[in-house]
Parts: sequence; C-alpha cells; structure tokens
Amino acid sequence: MSSRSPAFLALLAALGAAPRPGAAAVAVPASIEELARASSAVVRGRVASAAARWSADHRRIETEVEVEVASAWRGAAASRVAVVVPGGEVDGLGQRVDGAPRLAPGEEVVLFLWGGGARPYRVTGLAQGKFAVKGPAARPDLSGLSFVPRAALRAGERRVEELALDELERRVRAVP
Repeated sequence: MSSRSPAFLALLAALGAAPRPGAAAVAVPASIEELARASSAVVRGRVASAAARWSADHRRIETEVEVEVASAWRGAAASRVAVVVPGGEVDGLGQRVDGAPRLAPGEEVVLFLWGGGARPYRVTGLAQGKFAVKGPAARPDLSGLSFVPRAALRAGERRVEELALDELERRVRAVP
C-alpha cells in the first residue's frame, strides 16, 4: 500500500492534466509581401542535402542545407544555394530551436532568404519563410511559433498561411 493520501494522488493527477505552456518562439505574424520585401532572394527548389555542424564559436549547432534552385522568384540566386538554419544534431548531441524552419533532403520548398554572397543564406522570418510544396499547395509549418497580436496587414497583403503555389509565386513576384 502506498503511504500517499488520495488527496495527494488527486493533486498529482490534476497537475499532470493541467495545460502547460508549449515551447515556442514568439513572432510577429508576417505577410507574404513583408517577407518578400525583407528577402534578398525567394527561391523554389529541392533540398539536396543537410549536414549539422558546430557554429564557428562552438556554442551552437546549425545545419547547412544545400538547395537545388528550380526558379528564383525574387533576386538572383545560383542554381544551388547554401542555407544555414539553427539547430541540428552533431555526435549524438542535439539542439532544437523553436521557430526555426526544418528542411529535409528531397523536400520541395519555397524559401524566403536573406544574406548570400560570400556567406550562406538564412531563412527570413524563421519558419514563416519556409513553405513545403505539396502538389499545387504551399504550406508553412508554424507549429513552433506563437504569435503576438499586431495591427492589420497592409491592404491587399496576405498573411503567411497555406496558399496555392501559383498565388504564392504571383504575390512574391508582384512586390517591387
């Protein structure tokens, strides 16, 4: 027999069932057009490879992803670009960064990117800047993000959410 009282056991059960805050990064919800304006390139392509490594200061793990570019919707991008995302696993040690986009080899994606040149690109707006292409649809994975309230978007702009791929491309290309 346990020496714990029924009241104590009820309290433990209640605590286990109580909602707990989930791990998530906090972000301002962006529009497609805002992401495009903040990006030096927007590309559609396929993830060719992903390799995790320690950052230069050996304090963080990051994953370098190679993307074969099928088309550049904004900016000029080479036929293959390097993109660095926070998090990954090196020698059995993993680091997860809430809100960071996850990119898997073979995955078809649309990426909003900043940087480039002599350095690898980064994804604009964390997970908001990565859309997985599934047939005629493009879907962001926003599950690792919590959003703060914000004022309304500019007239005619569309929040980051699932869209038809052709509409996503049209919106990106229409941004001056």
